[in-house]
Amino acid sequence: MHPVSTDEVARVIRIAAAARLAVWPFSAGKNWGYGATMGFREGALIMVLDRMDRILSVDERMAVALIEPGVTQGQLNTYLKTNGISLWADCTDSTPKGSVIGNALERGVGYTPYWDHFAHLCGMEVVLPTGDIVRTGGGPEGSRTWNLHKWGTGPYLEGLFSQSNFGIVTQAGVWLMPTPDAFGCFLCEVEDEGNQAALVDTLRQLVLRRVISSNVHIVNDVMLLAQMIQYPYDMLGGATHLSPDMRAALRRKYKIAPWTVSGGLYGPASHVRGSRRLIKRELSRFGRVTLLNDRSFGVLSALTGFWDRHRGNSVVASVMPVLLRASIEKLGVIRHIYPILKGIPGEDIVGFAYFKSRRGRPKRDVDPARDGAGLMWLAVACPMSGKDSARLVALCRDCFESHGLDLSITFIMVNARTALGLVEIFYDKDSPDESARAQALYDTVTDVAERDGFPQYRTSVAYSDRILNRAPAFQQLVNALKAAIDPADVLAPGRYGIGLR
Repeated sequence: MHPVSTDEVARVIRIAAAARLAVWPFSAGKNWGYGATMGFREGALIMVLDRMDRILSVDERMAVALIEPGVTQGQLNTYLKTNGISLWADCTDSTPKGSVIGNALERGVGYTPYWDHFAHLCGMEVVLPTGDIVRTGGGPEGSRTWNLHKWGTGPYLEGLFSQSNFGIVTQAGVWLMPTPDAFGCFLCEVEDEGNQAALVDTLRQLVLRRVISSNVHIVNDVMLLAQMIQYPYDMLGGATHLSPDMRAALRRKYKIAPWTVSGGLYGPASHVRGSRRLIKRELSRFGRVTLLNDRSFGVLSALTGFWDRHRGNSVVASVMPVLLRASIEKLGVIRHIYPILKGIPGEDIVGFAYFKSRRGRPKRDVDPARDGAGLMWLAVACPMSGKDSARLVALCRDCFESHGLDLSITFIMVNARTALGLVEIFYDKDSPDESARAQALYDTVTDVAERDGFPQYRTSVAYSDRILNRAPAFQQLVNALKAAIDPADVLAPGRYGIGLR
């Protein structure tokens, strides 16, 4: 069902509680790779809040918007641009049709200095499992600081409604980023795979010294290839996955490195210039560093546009990579990443979900869940240290090898002390054998990583029954809260392991 108002959500929840009917709420239903709009068990009512899509207000002076859960990344960005509002909304590299609030409640991350989406929510309206409606913050109904002062008065409760089943958020304040005076981005192509650990340690120091204020992505070669091409099944020759030699050959063909780093630079022009110099100096020892601004990005866009118009010309195809010292496919990825670093969502990057699809990827209206693309996310938290990140890579590599699949991994540096290790499991969904191996791999990597001290930072619906197995005291506490808040166990029972015994 698709309610249109907070009152309607509350009425449905009251009826469901009386009937002991489980309700699974979703904002826009685009939580791809984690379960989309699936409930934990059959027989539940699926509630999608996509019709609650009002941007209730935008205060440019205070840089905050009040929105409903159906407001998408693309909608909010378009609203700001159309109305000449000098603010940016951070976004993910997933679909523009994804919910701003929904991603924040899942603790999703973006690219700009406002990358931490949950940290930039402030002031929520919530429908509780009883059908009652509450506003967080503890202040009076007309509080002037409801969407401005994150901690409010009394106990801080907003965390209860993130990655949980304690309530349905129907409004929230979202802090927005003032348009910076200057912007640029940097890329570093790490030529020696063995330098991955030293790279992570160097990036940590750059963040601690406030040289970098944004998020930084570190992707391995398989993940970058997934953004560029379809899976090269013709290379396998009976193997189940690419060998190291095959991967090296693909890197040479498409002029990519074992690891590629990307990030943005924001602030006064003098700050951006200084950061560019320091980043160039610190990262050049690992490989080629490329610095882009709006002018050089315009040139890159023109070149890739020229290629799009003349891709059938054999002379153009042979000359351009030599002139550019890069493959056209790699430049295409950069062309799509650059706007995201400025808070402009697009659907081109998420096309990587179709990497192993035998049917290819659509040019528009990307929807991996609808199209049966084979992708599962495994997301763990990792100390932002070279030693720990290298340890995680080694653990994952062994697991992927034993299950006959290609290791794809991205480190997203979310602060100077923590990275998120996103392990992408690409598989051919049309193959029962490969689908089974992918699911077994997910379970194996999760178990191995958790036993070695790398907890999941975000999980799928399918793993909810096991997510808190290694934290029994914590599970007991959240179960007690669930029993008090939701005595009928109506709201998403079992989500994130809450309510399971």
